[in-house]
Amino acid sequence: MFRNIVGACAILALAFAVTASAQGPKSGKIIGEIKTMKDSKDGKNTHIDVLAPGEEKARAYFVQWDPKIKAPMPDVLKLVRAAKVGDRVELEWVGTNHGPAITAFKVLKSKDK
Repeated sequence: MFRNIVGACAILALAFAVTASAQGPKSGKIIGEIKTMKDSKDGKNTHIDVLAPGEEKARAYFVQWDPKIKAPMPDVLKLVRAAKVGDRVELEWVGTNHGPAITAFKVLKSKDK
């Protein structure tokens, strides 16, 4: 009986570990090239697709919402909008219910240079 309980607990622990790892990271930092850029439908935010080295498909990001001012983070939004398609960028992001949101952003290498 005791072995059955221990075995069941081990199976549950393994299932939890697999589920937690499948969800992926909740935040991170990437370096990649901007492939597309567009403003949100309401014009208040900007969405970018960034292709990181080793990835086959670019990932979509948007600027993190600041609940205090009820708008995207203004400093980050200004930097994102100043960047151009083809620029090599570094960004920090956090996971949200709407996808990954940019919390810090900088251009490493401009396409024009």
